[in-house]
Amino acid sequence: MHFLPKANPLYEKISATKVVVPDVLEKLGKGGFTGYLSYSAPGFESYCIFAKGKLLCAVSSEVGRDKSGFEAIVAMFDKVFILGGEINVYRMTSDLAMCAHALVAGTRLFKGDEVRQVDIKGVLARLKAQGHNGVVHFYTPERYAMMFYKDGLPIGFYHDGATCIESQPDESRKVAALPGAKIDICGTKPIEELLRYDLLQMVNLAKLWEAAQLRNAAPRQMEQPLPGGDVDDAKMAELVDDLQELASAYLSRAGREIIEKRLRDGGGPRLLMDEGRFENFMSLVESDARAVDGDARIDEMMDLMRSEVAGRLAV
Repeated sequence: MHFLPKANPLYEKISATKVVVPDVLEKLGKGGFTGYLSYSAPGFESYCIFAKGKLLCAVSSEVGRDKSGFEAIVAMFDKVFILGGEINVYRMTSDLAMCAHALVAGTRLFKGDEVRQVDIKGVLARLKAQGHNGVVHFYTPERYAMMFYKDGLPIGFYHDGATCIESQPDESRKVAALPGAKIDICGTKPIEELLRYDLLQMVNLAKLWEAAQLRNAAPRQMEQPLPGGDVDDAKMAELVDDLQELASAYLSRAGREIIEKRLRDGGGPRLLMDEGRFENFMSLVESDARAVDGDARIDEMMDLMRSEVAGRLAV
């Protein structure tokens, strides 16, 4: 089982039989999504991790056996037709997507070592010196907590029951101190290097889906997939609200006003569904945002906005 953070949900508990999964993955890619899609069915789970629209990796697990890349996608498609299952989509920053990649597809520096037998202070000092990118994961059968690292420094903390990425390691320390606690440390390449790889460009998702459908033709009636591209006014209004909230989180009231103005000047929220108009909208929003506060984390804000739009319009 993988422990990816569920701190910023876009969709949860969507029936996999109500969507065309390869279409969802393609739309997340084209929309510049950053975060991950998870699929779960009895005894099976899959994760597809994106950053800036690139599918960095796909992994699947079944009865302790892991598959990756092409094989993981084939296994996921098969399970959708056999078992149904559920899909969840969670947004992330690019740095956290890098850490998620480390969790599911990275290199294991420690795996299942007991915390009491490890010089934790020494290990963390070594991670800092080595410019570590990845995750330190503490766990027991009942609890878990994670520390996310970029360039050797912690950038956030998460634990079971958390509703957001936290800024303090209190829970990580508590879990690490529990009797029998174990530690995994996993690492990966910097996000700039991971972005050179895009699994979406290497596989034909439509053909893999069609092949899975033929292999697993079942007598039971599958639920009718939702028609692609059908976005009602209520869903569009919710998307606009989310964009305004995002912008205001980084730029206060000015952020909300920028979104309102650029949507109004561009002809309304439906511009978000047109690739050319959407890119123009994003360019103008970024320019306005930098003019308001050049020191704000504008790149991060823009990534999250892209993920919001891609995720909302994909499912």
